Amino acid sequence: MTNWKKLVDRSESELQRGTLLRFPAGHPFEGNVVMMVCESPDKSGLGLITITGYKAGINCYVGFPKEAGTATLSVEWIVNNWRLWVWPDGDVDHAEYRNALEADEII
Repeated sequence: MTNWKKLVDRSESELQRGTLLRFPAGHPFEGNVVMMVCESPDKSGLGLITITGYKAGINCYVGFPKEAGTATLSVEWIVNNWRLWVWPDGDVDHAEYRNALEADEII
């Protein structure tokens, strides 16, 4: 069972690597997309990788600047920079998060 919560309502100030973000999207993604907070390819900080649909697993979607956080991702930063860095046509109020999946949730 998944436990999605609104990102803008998150009480903790940081997102850990492996945290999932789900939000309404569009081309080149499907109507809804799930992305995971990951280490950026150059290992300089964090980014997002798509884990659902046609684009699942294809490269890092975005690598965030260091001001977003290097070991954890600042919730305040991502909320304030949603349209610039994550989804320009979307409203962060519709974004949800959940902790990383456990193996028994997939099996």
